[in-house]
Amino acid sequence: MIPAVLRRWGHILGLSQTRCVHCLRPFSPVADACGGTFAGNDPAGAAAPLCPECRALFSPYRGPRCPRCGLPTAEASAAGQGDALSRPGPNSRCGQCLNDDPPWNSLACYGLYRDAMRDALLRLKFDGELSLAPLLGACLLEASRCLPRPDALLAVPQHPAHLRRRGFNQAHELARVLHGLTGLPLRPDLLRRTMPGRRQAGLSAAMRRRNMRDSFQAAPRASGLRLWLIDDVMTTGSTLAAASMTLRAAGALEVSALCVARTPRHG
Repeated sequence: MIPAVLRRWGHILGLSQTRCVHCLRPFSPVADACGGTFAGNDPAGAAAPLCPECRALFSPYRGPRCPRCGLPTAEASAAGQGDALSRPGPNSRCGQCLNDDPPWNSLACYGLYRDAMRDALLRLKFDGELSLAPLLGACLLEASRCLPRPDALLAVPQHPAHLRRRGFNQAHELARVLHGLTGLPLRPDLLRRTMPGRRQAGLSAAMRRRNMRDSFQAAPRASGLRLWLIDDVMTTGSTLAAASMTLRAAGALEVSALCVARTPRHG
């Protein structure tokens, strides 16, 4: 009797409401259009609840894209087309990948870097809103279902000086979430960044590749391992390519690149 009264008063006072991790508006989990709770429908469930309006904003990109670099076709990315997570055939590579095949074995991305996804990733990276990491890490889990199971996970590392300034590595925070969701070993010891490099924002694809040259060093322990290499956003792929080549040169058997979002076009 008493618990029922407490629940009723909690509902009247708004104490039973949950705040959306994205828009921060309160909502009642039991009052969505499906008649269910957020835990069963959101990418991260109770760890990062989304209101019904925001839930639709974090749907995966489902249109056609290059199977090697994840770049969507111009028409599909503009229209947001598609009905299922894309599994393009081996002959649908973009022109860039036909001329210069990426060094990773496989790649998976959850969404496109725009709108709510872009906003959430920027808030995580620059505002330090780590409460968004469970949501974005769950997006990685969904995207990873098409990848072969690895021996370990690792994030694209930051240079120590950069890490000291920012205080955290957003890619590592996402890898930590994925480690918790999958139980796969997290191995940040396998790769380190030896050169800080210039900021990548605003650079052309060729400049980004030059900027990342000789930026990483892999540990001999990477030899013989199948790895998922995690980053938050893929723009031209130059960072993931440099890290993948370094791991492969150290003897890693397979490197699968995994990121939350892909920019719609090469920079």
